[in-house]
Amino acid sequence: MDTSSSDDVIRWFEEVAKSAGKVQLQTLKMILEMNHEVEYLQKWLKDINVHNMDAEQLQSLFVSKVPLVSHADLEPYIQRIADGETCPLLTKQPITTLSLSSGTTEGRQKYVPFTSHSSKSTLQIFKLAAAYRSRVYPTREGGKILEFIYGNKQFKTKGGLSAATATTHYFASQEFKLKQQQTKSFTCSPHEVIFSGDYKQSTYCHFLLGLFYAPQVEFITSAFAYCIVQALTLFQDFWKDLCNDLSNRTLGPSITIPCIRISTVPKLVRG
Repeated sequence: MDTSSSDDVIRWFEEVAKSAGKVQLQTLKMILEMNHEVEYLQKWLKDINVHNMDAEQLQSLFVSKVPLVSHADLEPYIQRIADGETCPLLTKQPITTLSLSSGTTEGRQKYVPFTSHSSKSTLQIFKLAAAYRSRVYPTREGGKILEFIYGNKQFKTKGGLSAATATTHYFASQEFKLKQQQTKSFTCSPHEVIFSGDYKQSTYCHFLLGLFYAPQVEFITSAFAYCIVQALTLFQDFWKDLCNDLSNRTLGPSITIPCIRISTVPKLVRG
């Protein structure tokens, strides 16, 4: 997707949406041509020459040969990747990070492989959402966003891959910075607030900076709707402290994490 403005993004999306079935066929063709030699697909496709087949033939081949699977079927391959095996198991593109699922289906978090293409796709989704939002609710360039977003600590697997929740990977990525630049809207909170690891202290500073920059704030958002509900619930507990800190342009003693204080107080002082 090569687009430079909101109108370009919307025009591109609505054009491809007219022929979604055709786009899906071409996407599957691209995936199979790129990845047919990886270990997993070789189980089903063996020596079939996918490059000599058109998109419809490849779809029929894929449906007839490759079964529907669950995460449990792919987990042995994903674990080998996490343990450091570098030969192409599931995709020719290198696995750059492992995302952690929410853990709601089996009571445990599971690894989901991410490639660089995954991050670029996420960026496209945000650009598309921003384009449609701006068409209905125009925003000023250089405005700010009050975002209730949170990142957890990343850790390394046995094979040295970075693992964390999908949102943590995204908020720490270059794509998150690009999203702000390309949508021309910038989050109120610095990296240290997003990744503090303390939900209450992060939420407090999200509110504090959002209120401090209120004339520049274009909209309020979060990766998950319930985060806004939880934040508003907490607001009832510390609104008086927020008033004091806004008046004094400082952070009270309830904010104890050094990196939050170091990154936030200068913003309040300089304005």
